[in-house]
Amino acid sequence: MVAMVEEFIESTQDVASDTKLKQLFLTAIEEEGYENVVFARVRNRRLSSIPWSEFPAGYLDAYQTGQWDKIDPVVQRIQSARRPFVWSDTGGEAGFSQQQKAFFEQCRELGVHSGITIPIHGIGSEVDLISLSLREKCAAPTPRMTHVYMLTVQYWLKYCELTDGRRSQSAPLTCQELECLRWCKEGKTNWEIGEILSISEKTVEFHLANAMRKLGANNRITAVIVGIKEGLIPL
Repeated sequence: MVAMVEEFIESTQDVASDTKLKQLFLTAIEEEGYENVVFARVRNRRLSSIPWSEFPAGYLDAYQTGQWDKIDPVVQRIQSARRPFVWSDTGGEAGFSQQQKAFFEQCRELGVHSGITIPIHGIGSEVDLISLSLREKCAAPTPRMTHVYMLTVQYWLKYCELTDGRRSQSAPLTCQELECLRWCKEGKTNWEIGEILSISEKTVEFHLANAMRKLGANNRITAVIVGIKEGLIPL
């Protein structure tokens, strides 16, 4: 899994256009089994823009004409979400309303099934999302969620760099912060990293929190990707 993510990161490092970047991302996502992809921006629980999408013919028109973002539980959840989530988990304790159930049924009829969404928080209340879904009714391949998450974060970071010049300007990391990040890249838990480095789990949490802050990342996956992009963590 790590090798495939590293391959994608390496293939996108020197990409000069967002079109080529999108093609590489779609190829990587298709290999994960997903056929539909949308990159959208949410402000105040409404879609503010859709930079691009790959859906069956007619789906996006139906979504926008019907203003489905007003009832779409994915859009309603995105502001508070910090990690990828499966669409079927967005109903909360009360479950889905009748209107939301009807919405999902219309999506299925138009070839949009079994999705997952990756939230990416920007400055202030800005939230971008990338949703992946299938065209046939079946369960999303969630065991590889972390893999898909890393691919998506790399795509988004490179997209921002190409389209609006955003680049990370991080403060220097300490040796232990780097070591903790390197073991995160290998999929180790905080407890496992502590055992490897002979430090407590709380100390690992402290170093990772500092690393995330310095790299401008709101979670460890993003911190690892940024670390790789900046040459702090070797491919």
